[in-house]
Amino acid sequence: MWTLAVALVAGLVSGSFLVRVRRRGGGEHIGHGRRTLAQVASIVFAVSLSGALMHATLFLGGLPGSSIRGPDPVMPIAGAVLGLIGFLHVRVLVLDAARWSFFWAVRAPERFDRTWRMEATSIAWGLVSWPCIGATVMSAALLLPALPYVIIPAVVAIPLFYETWLHPWLQYWKSGRLADTPHKELEHWLVEIADRHGVPRFQVRVHEGLEKNAFAMGGLLRHLVVVGGGLVEGMTTRQLQAVLAHEIAHVIRRDTLKLLAAVLVGGTCFVTLHIEFVSPNIDTSTSLGNLLRSGFVGVSFALFYVVLPGLVSRNLEYGADRLAVRLLDDGTLMIDALTCLHRLRSQPLDRKSLTHPTGVQRIAAIRRSSPPVPRPGGGVRS
Repeated sequence: MWTLAVALVAGLVSGSFLVRVRRRGGGEHIGHGRRTLAQVASIVFAVSLSGALMHATLFLGGLPGSSIRGPDPVMPIAGAVLGLIGFLHVRVLVLDAARWSFFWAVRAPERFDRTWRMEATSIAWGLVSWPCIGATVMSAALLLPALPYVIIPAVVAIPLFYETWLHPWLQYWKSGRLADTPHKELEHWLVEIADRHGVPRFQVRVHEGLEKNAFAMGGLLRHLVVVGGGLVEGMTTRQLQAVLAHEIAHVIRRDTLKLLAAVLVGGTCFVTLHIEFVSPNIDTSTSLGNLLRSGFVGVSFALFYVVLPGLVSRNLEYGADRLAVRLLDDGTLMIDALTCLHRLRSQPLDRKSLTHPTGVQRIAAIRRSSPPVPRPGGGVRS
């Protein structure tokens, strides 16, 4: 019962801090330190919400499906039920709640600009897909009962595969195309780049609304590049071309697969650590044991799921910038697009991130790697 009290207190404190951040203004008015604290508070708030509801569920009679025992055909049903519960707690109550509360607190409408239809569609696909994932994992466990270290990567990889390879297609396959924007001439450039460099098949979609971001995701038959509507409206065609070159570079380099591998390795290490070392050596029947285990879970989760993938992601960004410069034959265009991107987001170029180098660091790396450009009257410029 004391853990429920801790969850409620942590949720109340973190939620009060987020309310205070919002009342003091957000956007460009919030400093880096306060923004970082708001990120931490949003995660604490979401985890506390999930933990409180989990304890309430246990108090009322246990997790549905957790007590299912019986012949092998029944176990996939239990896996489906637990997959559904995992989606509601991990995806909705932790990840989505943390995102919603953070963007609400810092008043970032361009990052919170997903219509209720989009949110409902995303959750609806999750309610269908995650039970299928749970049933698949449970079936694999039945087929390979003597190979737990085969099952562990599967438990980690299948949800990640869904979130990074399948879900984006389900979410954006009906979104607009570049041909429907003022930058429709870029469609011809994309075809030319694909033919010249042997780029893997990909599709470009435009995110409706104010989103000032772009990202590349994997796919089964082709890859997906999504461009935010805020970039389509706020950038010139040449600047948007540089953004697309960066995302296409991620596609060419198979960076989504590399990042997925990093998260898979980190997740496997996380699960293995707790199976082999934490669970056998910490007595969770005592309050101190529960506290120690919670501490180990928090620290190891941050290390394997945040720090490790973040370091990999930072290196991938440098590599994508270098390849994008070669695709454009113009490093100054990439620098101009990066500067414009930070201006549209009201972010200083030296703002730090767990997953991306600062704008200053990326611009310096581009200048070091860019070949000199001939001046019209002779000489060169870098």
